[in-house]
Amino acid sequence: MLLPLLILSALLLAVAYRFYGHFLETRCGVDPERETPACEINDGVDYVPTRASVLFGHHFSSIAGAGPIVGPIIAASVFGWLPTWIWIIVGSIFVGGVHDFGSTLMSLRYRGRSITATCRDLIGETTGKLFLIFVLFALVYVIVVFLDLTVAGFVNQPAVATASGWFILVALTFGLVARKSGISYKIVIPVFVVLTYLGLWIGVEFPAPTVSKELWMAAVLIYCYCAAILPVGLLMQPRDFLSATFLYAIMLLGVVGLAVHGGGFELPVYTSFNPKDWSYMVPFLFITVACGACSGFHSIVSSGTTSKQIQTECDVKKVSYGAMLVEGLLAVFALACVGVSGGMEGGPVATFARGSAVFFGSLGIPHDVGLTFATLAVSTFLLTTLDTCTRLTRFLVEELFNWRGAGSRYLGTLLVLALPGAAAFGTFTAPDGSVLPVWKAIWPLFGATNQLLAALALITFVVFLKHRRIAFGFALIPAAVMVVMPIMALVMMVVQHGVNSMLGGISLGMVLLGLYVTAMSLRFVCAPNVGGAEVSGRVIS
Repeated sequence: MLLPLLILSALLLAVAYRFYGHFLETRCGVDPERETPACEINDGVDYVPTRASVLFGHHFSSIAGAGPIVGPIIAASVFGWLPTWIWIIVGSIFVGGVHDFGSTLMSLRYRGRSITATCRDLIGETTGKLFLIFVLFALVYVIVVFLDLTVAGFVNQPAVATASGWFILVALTFGLVARKSGISYKIVIPVFVVLTYLGLWIGVEFPAPTVSKELWMAAVLIYCYCAAILPVGLLMQPRDFLSATFLYAIMLLGVVGLAVHGGGFELPVYTSFNPKDWSYMVPFLFITVACGACSGFHSIVSSGTTSKQIQTECDVKKVSYGAMLVEGLLAVFALACVGVSGGMEGGPVATFARGSAVFFGSLGIPHDVGLTFATLAVSTFLLTTLDTCTRLTRFLVEELFNWRGAGSRYLGTLLVLALPGAAAFGTFTAPDGSVLPVWKAIWPLFGATNQLLAALALITFVVFLKHRRIAFGFALIPAAVMVVMPIMALVMMVVQHGVNSMLGGISLGMVLLGLYVTAMSLRFVCAPNVGGAEVSGRVIS
C-alpha cells in the first residue's frame, strides 16, 4: 500500500508540474525577456542572479525544514492518513503551489520587494502597513521559537551542534570557491556534498563540549547576525543548497528502501471528524499540515530572498512551484514513515527518523546509523529556518523605514535580533501556575496565524491579477479556502479561551485583521477595471 501511494503521489505531482505549471506561466504572462530585480540591481549582497539549480536548493531548504514532516505526521495521527494525503496532494498543486508561484512573480514585478509592499501598492497604504506589522510580529515570533529550539537541540544533542558548525564552515568554503575560483559546478558540487555529509560523522564522533544554554544562545545570535549581513551567495545560499541534499538523500534512500520493504500503514485510514475536543477536521487539518500543502511563511521567503536571486521569470516555475511540489512529496514520505512506525511516539521528528531507519534497513543500512542520519539531518534544519527568518525580517524592517544600504543591514539586523534575544529568556505564568517560555504560551496560535498569512498573500495575488485584467478564478478559490480555514480556527480559539485571555485576545485581533484585509481586497476585486495597470497612484509593469 505504501509504495503504490508514493508512486501515485509522485506521478500526480510530476503531471501537475508539467501541465498546471505551464498553465500558471501562460495565464500570468511570464516573460523570459523581462529583466529581473537580481539582474537589474545586482548588488552582490542581497540581489544576486543565481542559476536555477542552486537557487532551488536554497529556496527548498528555506521553506521546508521540519515543516512538511511535523505537520503531516500530526494530522495523520489525529485524523487518519487518507484525508491528510488528499489535502497534501490537492493543496500543494492548487493552493500552496499557486501561493508560492504568485508571491514570487509579484515580487519580481515590484523590484524584489516583499509581499507586504505589493499589498500596500495594490490595496492601500493602511492595509499594507497592517499586513507588514502582522508579518513582522509573526517572523519575530518564529525567530524566538527556533532560537529556543536550536539552542535546546545543541544542549541536548551536542552532535547536532558540531555538525551544524561543520556545515557552516563547509558552506563558507563552498561559497568562496564558487565565487572566486571559476571551477565548474560539476566538479565543485560533488566535492562539497561529500564534505557536508562528512559532518554527520564528525558530529557523532566529536560532539560539542557541554556549555550553558545562555552561552549557546549568544553564539547562535551572533551567527544569525553574521548570516543576515553577509552576501547571500557566500553563506546562506551555499549552505541551504548543500543542506537540501539531506532531504533529497532521505527521500531517495527511503523510496528505494520502501520498494524493498513493502508493507502498509499501521494507521487508520480515517478516525473521526472530531477525534477529541476542539480538534475538528475542518478547519484544523488545513491548519496542521501547513508546509506540506500551503504555508504563509513561503510567501515571505518567495518575496524576500528568492525573488532577489532569480535570473529569469521562467525560473519561477522551476524554483517556487517546483519546490512546493517536492515539499508535497516529502510530506507524503513523512506519512509513509509514520505509517511504518505505527504511531507518533517520541514526537514527529523522532517518528520520521524511526520510519526512515526502517526503510534504510531494507537496504542493509544498520538501524542505529539510519536513525542517527535522519535525526541529525532534520535537526540541522532548525538553524536554516532561524537565519533565513532573520534576513527576511531585516528586509521588512528596511522596507518599513525605507532604508537601503550597508548601514541598514547592520542596524536593521541588530534591531531584528534584539527583541527575540530578550524574549527567548522571558517566561509566562499560565493560569494553572505553570511557568512556560513565552513562545510556548502562544504556540497554539502559530498554525492559524501562518495560514492567515497565506490567505492574505493569495488575496493580494488575486488583486494583482485583477489589475492586469487576468482571469483570476484559479487564485480566488484557493484564497477563499485559506481565508475561511484560519479564521474559523481563530474564532474557535476565541470561544475556547475567551477574549480576556492572552490566547483569546490575540486570536480576536488576528480575526479582525484577516476580515479587514479581505474586505479591503474585495473592494478592488469587485470593482470594474479602470486605468489598466495603474494602481494606487503608481504605475506598475
